[in-house]
Amino acid sequence: MKNFIKPNKHTNWLYLIIVVLTFFLAIVVVLNYQQRAIREIKENQKIEKSQRTHSACLADDEVATYEIREKKRGAMDDEAVVIMSINDKKTGAKEFDFQIDNVRINYRPIEVHKCGVYIVKRFNYDYKKIEQDPGSDYKEELWKYDYNGNGETLILLAEKPKEFIAYYSTDFRVDPTENYIVLIRSYLGQPDYALVIKDLETKEDVFVLALDEILEQYPNVEPGSFGLGIWTPDGKYLWGDIYVGAYETAYYRVEMGTWKTDILSMPSDLPSGAERAWNFQGWLAYVDMTSFTGFEGMVEQMEEEARQKGEMKNLWIYNLFTKEKIKIASADPSWRFKPKWLSDTEFEYELPDGKKKNYKIKN
Repeated sequence: MKNFIKPNKHTNWLYLIIVVLTFFLAIVVVLNYQQRAIREIKENQKIEKSQRTHSACLADDEVATYEIREKKRGAMDDEAVVIMSINDKKTGAKEFDFQIDNVRINYRPIEVHKCGVYIVKRFNYDYKKIEQDPGSDYKEELWKYDYNGNGETLILLAEKPKEFIAYYSTDFRVDPTENYIVLIRSYLGQPDYALVIKDLETKEDVFVLALDEILEQYPNVEPGSFGLGIWTPDGKYLWGDIYVGAYETAYYRVEMGTWKTDILSMPSDLPSGAERAWNFQGWLAYVDMTSFTGFEGMVEQMEEEARQKGEMKNLWIYNLFTKEKIKIASADPSWRFKPKWLSDTEFEYELPDGKKKNYKIKN
């Protein structure tokens, strides 16, 4: 007669516990293996990323983009990190990236060029304070980064050893050839207030355009601030303006290398806040009634007054060099022509019937 161990309630529970423990043990083993595998993949990716390099300049089939990430550590914090990405022009695939820290946020903190990223950085900055402490060694500097992520300081813009000293504004323009940089020295109203062009290699001043000298030579120009302007695509000329609020009192043009400078006065019937657009050949398209004052309801009141007098708003083009002036179109005082240059000889504007029209300058 065979003896059988009859299963009972206790042995059933024991078997169940063993099965459950084995199952959970298997899960733990699998998860541990997966986590180790993920860690190894991440470590390999870090090693691979750290070993990746890029040439100092962009290739012809590459384009650089950037993202400004504000730190937002407090209400007064205006510092950011910039993420630079180098992508394939056709596919958009990312080929390399790097990070720039301690970036001072303003309306235009960065310029991207073929062989360099130019950016304003700050050091020893206390984000909890609007005004930095004297002796804190606070500094604002202009830096250049190549496309392998290597950075170097170019120019000290401001510092605070005891009192805050601003040598140059934080606005700048680098020319298309990356040989020169334009800065504004000092403040409006100071005798040394000037537009300064520096050689990027030597950091020496190669040209200084002082406002006091302009006003002495051109007494009809109203004193104002320098606008840093725009370089022509070939880097031959720098075009900019002298302005007071929303009104340009004059334009300037500087020729690189010779440093020949033209100071070009505005047409007498161009009011502050009027629509306007200029091109690199010195043609200015403008409207002879204001479209902006900064005061609520004032523009509408001025338009109604002009309408009661039977006056029309006129669109003109004006040659800043020869003073030639041509009337293009007229409309109700409330109309916005939205002039836009399509080339150095042709511009576009809108008519009240909704149509866009082009005007081509005859040689």
